[in-house]
Amino acid sequence: MGEWSLFALVFALGLKHGLDADHLACIDGLTRYNWHKRNARARWVGTFFSLGHGLVVTGVAVIIGVVSQMFTFPDYFDEVATWMSIITLLTIGTLNIFNLLKWTNKQKPFQPQGVKGKWIPRSLRETSNPFLIVLIGGVLALAADTVSQTSVWALAAGNNSEWMPLMLGVTFTVGMVITDTLDSVIIYRSLKGSDQTSKWVSLTMGWLIVLLAYGIGFYELFIYFKPQAELELEWLGVALFTVFLLFFLFIDWQKKDDVRRDETA
Repeated sequence: MGEWSLFALVFALGLKHGLDADHLACIDGLTRYNWHKRNARARWVGTFFSLGHGLVVTGVAVIIGVVSQMFTFPDYFDEVATWMSIITLLTIGTLNIFNLLKWTNKQKPFQPQGVKGKWIPRSLRETSNPFLIVLIGGVLALAADTVSQTSVWALAAGNNSEWMPLMLGVTFTVGMVITDTLDSVIIYRSLKGSDQTSKWVSLTMGWLIVLLAYGIGFYELFIYFKPQAELELEWLGVALFTVFLLFFLFIDWQKKDDVRRDETA
Protein backbone atom coordinates (compact mmCIF):
# COMPACT_ATOMS: atom_id res chain seq x y z
CA MET A 1 0.00 0.00 0.00
CA GLY A 2 1.37 3.42 -0.99
CA GLU A 3 1.79 6.20 1.56
CA TRP A 4 -1.12 8.29 0.27
CA SER A 5 -3.41 5.26 0.26
CA LEU A 6 -2.28 4.46 3.80
CA PHE A 7 -3.04 7.99 5.01
CA ALA A 8 -6.44 7.91 3.27
CA LEU A 9 -7.24 4.64 5.02
CA VAL A 10 -6.20 5.95 8.45
CA PHE A 11 -8.12 9.21 7.92
CA ALA A 12 -11.25 7.20 7.06
CA LEU A 13 -10.67 5.06 10.15
CA GLY A 14 -10.61 8.28 12.18
CA LEU A 15 -13.91 9.42 10.65
CA LYS A 16 -15.43 6.02 11.45
CA HIS A 17 -14.00 5.93 14.97
CA GLY A 18 -15.54 9.32 15.73
CA LEU A 19 -18.93 7.64 15.20
CA ASP A 20 -18.18 5.03 17.86
CA ALA A 21 -21.29 4.61 19.98
CA ASP A 22 -19.40 5.41 23.20
CA HIS A 23 -18.11 8.64 21.64
CA LEU A 24 -21.60 9.75 20.61
CA ALA A 25 -23.11 8.97 24.01
CA CYS A 26 -20.36 10.67 26.02
CA ILE A 27 -20.23 13.78 23.82
CA ASP A 28 -24.03 14.02 23.86
CA GLY A 29 -24.11 14.07 27.66
CA LEU A 30 -21.25 16.57 28.04
CA THR A 31 -22.69 18.90 25.39
CA ARG A 32 -26.12 18.94 27.02
CA TYR A 33 -24.60 19.56 30.45
CA ASN A 34 -22.57 22.51 29.17
CA TRP A 35 -25.55 23.89 27.25
CA HIS A 36 -27.66 23.94 30.42
CA LYS A 37 -24.77 25.67 32.19
CA ARG A 38 -24.81 28.28 29.39
CA ASN A 39 -21.17 27.51 28.63
CA ALA A 40 -20.08 29.05 25.32
CA ARG A 41 -17.75 26.09 24.68
CA ALA A 42 -20.64 23.59 24.59
CA ARG A 43 -20.48 23.23 20.81
CA TRP A 44 -16.75 22.35 20.98
CA VAL A 45 -17.07 19.50 23.48
CA GLY A 46 -16.50 16.97 20.68
CA THR A 47 -13.30 18.76 19.65
CA PHE A 48 -11.82 18.67 23.15
CA PHE A 49 -12.89 15.06 23.66
CA SER A 50 -11.39 13.83 20.39
CA LEU A 51 -8.13 15.72 20.93
CA GLY A 52 -7.62 13.88 24.22
CA HIS A 53 -8.61 10.60 22.62
CA GLY A 54 -6.31 11.18 19.66
CA LEU A 55 -3.40 12.15 21.89
CA VAL A 56 -3.53 8.74 23.58
CA VAL A 57 -4.02 6.85 20.30
CA THR A 58 -1.06 8.68 18.76
CA GLY A 59 1.14 8.19 21.83
CA VAL A 60 0.42 4.46 21.90
CA ALA A 61 1.05 4.23 18.13
CA VAL A 62 4.50 5.80 18.59
CA ILE A 63 5.32 3.46 21.49
CA ILE A 64 4.16 0.42 19.50
CA GLY A 65 6.18 1.60 16.51
CA VAL A 66 9.33 1.63 18.66
CA VAL A 67 8.60 -1.61 20.53
CA SER A 68 7.69 -3.49 17.34
CA GLN A 69 11.28 -3.06 16.15
CA MET A 70 12.36 -5.30 19.00
CA PHE A 71 9.29 -7.42 19.66
CA THR A 72 6.67 -9.17 17.50
CA PHE A 73 3.12 -8.99 18.83
CA PRO A 74 1.35 -12.37 19.10
CA ASP A 75 -1.26 -13.31 16.51
CA TYR A 76 -4.07 -13.36 19.07
CA PHE A 77 -3.61 -9.59 19.72
CA ASP A 78 -6.01 -8.61 16.90
CA GLU A 79 -8.43 -11.42 17.77
CA VAL A 80 -8.80 -10.27 21.37
CA ALA A 81 -9.35 -6.66 20.24
CA THR A 82 -12.00 -7.78 17.73
CA TRP A 83 -14.00 -9.70 20.33
CA MET A 84 -13.73 -6.83 22.82
CA SER A 85 -15.12 -4.51 20.15
CA ILE A 86 -17.98 -6.87 19.25
CA ILE A 87 -19.02 -7.41 22.88
CA THR A 88 -18.84 -3.68 23.70
CA LEU A 89 -20.84 -2.63 20.62
CA LEU A 90 -23.60 -5.19 21.15
CA THR A 91 -23.78 -4.21 24.83
CA ILE A 92 -24.17 -0.52 23.93
CA GLY A 93 -26.83 -1.32 21.33
CA THR A 94 -28.80 -3.47 23.79
CA LEU A 95 -28.48 -0.92 26.60
CA ASN A 96 -29.79 1.92 24.41
CA ILE A 97 -32.63 -0.03 22.80
CA PHE A 98 -33.76 -1.10 26.27
CA ASN A 99 -33.69 2.52 27.50
CA LEU A 100 -35.46 3.76 24.36
CA LEU A 101 -38.28 1.24 24.75
CA LYS A 102 -38.79 2.06 28.44
CA TRP A 103 -38.37 5.84 27.96
CA THR A 104 -41.53 7.30 29.47
CA ASN A 105 -40.63 10.89 30.43
CA LYS A 106 -41.41 12.51 27.09
CA GLN A 107 -40.99 15.97 28.61
CA LYS A 108 -37.20 15.53 28.68
CA PRO A 109 -34.83 14.63 25.81
CA PHE A 110 -33.61 11.04 25.66
CA GLN A 111 -30.10 10.56 27.10
CA PRO A 112 -28.02 8.04 25.07
CA GLN A 113 -25.97 5.60 27.13
CA GLY A 114 -22.47 4.26 26.59
CA VAL A 115 -20.44 1.58 28.34
CA LYS A 116 -17.01 3.13 28.87
CA GLY A 117 -18.53 6.44 29.99
CA LYS A 118 -19.91 4.71 33.07
CA TRP A 119 -16.33 4.23 34.26
CA ILE A 120 -15.93 8.00 34.49
CA PRO A 121 -16.92 9.55 37.87
CA ARG A 122 -19.97 11.80 37.72
CA SER A 123 -17.87 14.77 38.80
CA LEU A 124 -15.93 14.40 35.53
CA ARG A 125 -18.92 13.52 33.34
CA GLU A 126 -20.51 16.80 34.44
CA THR A 127 -17.71 19.27 33.77
CA SER A 128 -17.19 22.46 31.81
CA ASN A 129 -13.41 22.38 32.11
CA PRO A 130 -11.94 21.78 28.62
CA PHE A 131 -8.85 20.11 30.09
CA LEU A 132 -11.02 17.61 31.97
CA ILE A 133 -12.98 16.90 28.77
CA VAL A 134 -9.65 16.24 27.02
CA LEU A 135 -8.77 13.92 29.92
CA ILE A 136 -12.07 12.03 29.56
CA GLY A 137 -11.36 11.47 25.86
CA GLY A 138 -7.89 10.19 26.71
CA VAL A 139 -9.13 7.82 29.42
CA LEU A 140 -11.72 6.28 27.08
CA ALA A 141 -8.99 5.66 24.49
CA LEU A 142 -7.19 3.38 26.96
CA ALA A 143 -9.93 0.76 26.62
CA ALA A 144 -8.61 -0.06 23.12
CA ASP A 145 -11.78 -2.00 22.28
CA THR A 146 -12.49 -0.86 18.72
CA VAL A 147 -11.16 -2.37 15.51
CA SER A 148 -10.51 1.04 13.92
CA GLN A 149 -8.29 2.12 16.82
CA THR A 150 -6.36 -1.14 17.03
CA SER A 151 -6.01 -1.13 13.22
CA VAL A 152 -4.02 2.11 13.45
CA TRP A 153 -1.77 0.54 16.06
CA ALA A 154 -1.33 -2.53 13.87
CA LEU A 155 -0.35 -0.31 10.93
CA ALA A 156 2.10 1.55 13.19
CA ALA A 157 3.61 -1.77 14.29
CA GLY A 158 4.04 -2.92 10.71
CA ASN A 159 5.79 0.21 9.48
CA ASN A 160 9.55 0.65 9.64
CA SER A 161 9.60 4.42 9.07
CA GLU A 162 10.71 6.39 12.14
CA TRP A 163 8.06 9.10 11.82
CA MET A 164 5.23 7.09 10.29
CA PRO A 165 3.54 5.98 13.58
CA LEU A 166 3.33 9.62 14.67
CA MET A 167 1.96 10.74 11.30
CA LEU A 168 -0.59 7.91 11.27
CA GLY A 169 -1.77 8.86 14.76
CA VAL A 170 -2.14 12.52 13.79
CA THR A 171 -4.02 11.62 10.59
CA PHE A 172 -6.37 9.35 12.56
CA THR A 173 -6.96 12.14 15.08
CA VAL A 174 -7.82 14.70 12.36
CA GLY A 175 -10.54 12.42 10.98
CA MET A 176 -11.90 11.75 14.47
CA VAL A 177 -11.89 15.47 15.40
CA ILE A 178 -14.02 16.27 12.34
CA THR A 179 -16.68 13.69 13.22
CA ASP A 180 -16.77 14.32 16.97
CA THR A 181 -16.90 18.09 16.50
CA LEU A 182 -19.79 17.63 14.10
CA ASP A 183 -21.52 15.52 16.75
CA SER A 184 -21.35 18.20 19.46
CA VAL A 185 -22.36 20.91 16.98
CA ILE A 186 -25.45 18.87 16.01
CA ILE A 187 -26.47 18.53 19.66
CA TYR A 188 -25.74 22.21 20.33
CA ARG A 189 -27.80 23.40 17.35
CA SER A 190 -30.70 21.14 18.27
CA LEU A 191 -30.72 22.57 21.80
CA LYS A 192 -30.86 26.10 20.36
CA GLY A 193 -33.97 25.09 18.40
CA SER A 194 -37.44 24.34 19.71
CA ASP A 195 -38.07 21.84 22.52
CA GLN A 196 -39.70 19.54 20.00
CA THR A 197 -36.62 19.63 17.75
CA SER A 198 -34.33 18.96 20.73
CA LYS A 199 -36.40 15.94 21.79
CA TRP A 200 -36.55 14.64 18.22
CA VAL A 201 -32.78 14.94 17.80
CA SER A 202 -32.09 13.19 21.12
CA LEU A 203 -34.44 10.35 20.16
CA THR A 204 -32.93 10.09 16.68
CA MET A 205 -29.41 10.10 18.14
CA GLY A 206 -30.44 7.29 20.47
CA TRP A 207 -31.68 5.13 17.58
CA LEU A 208 -28.63 6.10 15.51
CA ILE A 209 -26.37 4.80 18.29
CA VAL A 210 -28.39 1.55 18.36
CA LEU A 211 -28.09 1.25 14.57
CA LEU A 212 -24.34 1.94 14.55
CA ALA A 213 -23.62 -0.31 17.54
CA TYR A 214 -25.61 -3.27 16.22
CA GLY A 215 -24.65 -2.66 12.59
CA ILE A 216 -20.89 -2.46 13.17
CA GLY A 217 -20.98 -5.11 15.92
CA PHE A 218 -22.75 -7.70 13.75
CA TYR A 219 -20.61 -6.71 10.75
CA GLU A 220 -17.43 -7.38 12.74
CA LEU A 221 -18.91 -10.66 13.97
CA PHE A 222 -19.82 -11.69 10.41
CA ILE A 223 -16.42 -10.91 8.89
CA TYR A 224 -14.70 -12.70 11.78
CA PHE A 225 -16.21 -15.92 10.44
CA LYS A 226 -16.34 -14.78 6.77
CA PRO A 227 -13.24 -12.57 6.30
CA GLN A 228 -13.60 -12.69 2.51
CA ALA A 229 -16.76 -10.54 2.83
CA GLU A 230 -14.90 -7.63 4.48
CA LEU A 231 -15.57 -4.19 3.00
CA GLU A 232 -12.89 -1.61 2.32
CA LEU A 233 -12.65 0.25 5.66
CA GLU A 234 -11.99 3.61 4.03
CA TRP A 235 -15.27 3.42 2.10
CA LEU A 236 -17.14 2.29 5.20
CA GLY A 237 -15.78 5.24 7.18
CA VAL A 238 -16.63 7.75 4.45
CA ALA A 239 -20.14 6.28 4.05
CA LEU A 240 -20.88 6.54 7.79
CA PHE A 241 -19.53 10.09 7.92
CA THR A 242 -21.67 11.08 4.90
CA VAL A 243 -24.82 9.85 6.66
CA PHE A 244 -23.84 11.82 9.76
CA LEU A 245 -23.16 14.95 7.67
CA LEU A 246 -26.60 14.69 6.04
CA PHE A 247 -28.09 14.43 9.52
CA PHE A 248 -26.24 17.63 10.49
CA LEU A 249 -27.56 19.46 7.41
CA PHE A 250 -31.09 18.34 8.21
CA ILE A 251 -30.81 19.64 11.80
CA ASP A 252 -29.47 22.95 10.47
CA TRP A 253 -32.43 23.21 8.08
CA GLN A 254 -34.84 22.27 10.89
CA LYS A 255 -33.40 24.99 13.14
CA LYS A 256 -33.79 27.63 10.43
CA ASP A 257 -37.35 26.44 9.82
CA ASP A 258 -38.11 26.87 13.53
CA VAL A 259 -36.78 30.43 13.37
CA ARG A 260 -38.93 31.22 10.32
CA ARG A 261 -42.05 29.87 12.03
CA ASP A 262 -41.32 31.91 15.17
CA GLU A 263 -40.93 35.06 13.06
CA THR A 264 -44.24 34.50 11.25
CA ALA A 265 -46.13 33.50 14.41
